[in-house]
Amino acid sequence: MKHLIILIAFLTIFSSCSKDTGAIDSTGYYGKWTLVKMSGSMANSETTGAAMEWQEFYLFNRNGTFTKSRDRNGIKTTISGTYTTANHLDGIYFELVYPNDSELIGSCYGNLKEELFLIGNNTLSSTWKNCDGPGLEYKK
Repeated sequence: MKHLIILIAFLTIFSSCSKDTGAIDSTGYYGKWTLVKMSGSMANSETTGAAMEWQEFYLFNRNGTFTKSRDRNGIKTTISGTYTTANHLDGIYFELVYPNDSELIGSCYGNLKEELFLIGNNTLSSTWKNCDGPGLEYKK
């Protein structure tokens, strides 16, 4: 009986001290991610809210499909495609594949793919800024 109490106490202590890695779980990225911040390559070029050039969001579905929608100057543009995720040393990356060319694709390569990555647990960021595109950050 004494050994059982020690074992339970030991398991309780160590299970309550688990380390939070900050990584989002595999189901946490489903749903709507809304653009909250844009930045350019120049200092102090950050904009948020209604001051941004456009408003947009991604909607990630559990079946590996997504929708991207942008409202710019009152014109709404929407496109859908498929996505996959991959765990890298610095976090989770998303590869979005579009069925055809669109002005909504924010890519360094000019192909039908777009890449995003998770910052911490609650911010999705575009890799477009790596090649002089705008820095785009999304929140769920």
